[in-house]
Amino acid sequence: MEKEAVIYACKEHVEMAIDDFVNTAEAAPQIIKVQNERCSYCEEKAEYEIKG
Repeated sequence: MEKEAVIYACKEHVEMAIDDFVNTAEAAPQIIKVQNERCSYCEEKAEYEIKG
């Protein structure tokens, strides 16, 4: 089984994260509100988890 890609995103980078996920996975992502995670792009507090 292939490992599921997960991207964490702050409000500023959520659109970029969705685009990156769709381009890589070629599928619609699940977008879940999170706490205690860091943005995969800038290390600020993440508000969303984008995964398949």
